[in-house]
Amino acid sequence: MRSKKFIHRFKLFILMLAMPFTAIPLFANDVLKEPLVTGEYQQLADLLSSSTYFQAHFQQTVRDANGDIVDQSTGKIWLARPNQLRWDIVEPLEQTLIVNDQQFFQYDSDIDQLIIEPLSDQISALPLLLLSGNAESIARQFTVSQIKAVSAQSAVSDSSSRQLFNLKPIGNSGLFEVLSLEFKGGVLQAISILDDLQQNSRFEFSNIDTATVIDGSIFVLDPPADTDVIYR
Repeated sequence: MRSKKFIHRFKLFILMLAMPFTAIPLFANDVLKEPLVTGEYQQLADLLSSSTYFQAHFQQTVRDANGDIVDQSTGKIWLARPNQLRWDIVEPLEQTLIVNDQQFFQYDSDIDQLIIEPLSDQISALPLLLLSGNAESIARQFTVSQIKAVSAQSAVSDSSSRQLFNLKPIGNSGLFEVLSLEFKGGVLQAISILDDLQQNSRFEFSNIDTATVIDGSIFVLDPPADTDVIYR
């Protein structure tokens, strides 16, 4: 059974992909001030806001502090900005996660249960920031560094076209220690999240398609009539 912490991290990841930017502070006690914006902040902002549609297969691997694999999953993702995303986990357990406007849906077919909840400020603040396409907003909450050399496991002959960014929260956000975003040819290829227990969750994408328009019906869930529906 997946732990609550794993589910939270998984929600954080998919919401980070899905949400647009609104001009609000990340945390209620934050004092807005003009950040120092360098080229890497603007470059990251442009990459994060470059594509309207995104669909791909994914493989997710969670490793503990010793590098041992503690969880894996595979499936497919569909995303239509600014506010729609569907994430189908195929293995090891079938699960569908959908973000549609201001609601989040989690359907577990093995127990025939659907959870519906609104996107709270606590959950959505980080994704709102990351996909803002606004360099100043990113710089206000994160220290961003662009890594010139991609790790050996990802490097290929055309590695010069790859871009890797590390983001560290400014202050004690409690969400993660380091978030790494890897792009190739301007398209997101992988995301890694290092948490406070030094557990790393890496999401790798394949068969990526950013050109095809995704029909809105893909983001509508139609579970069986006898599904147990829980509202939170």
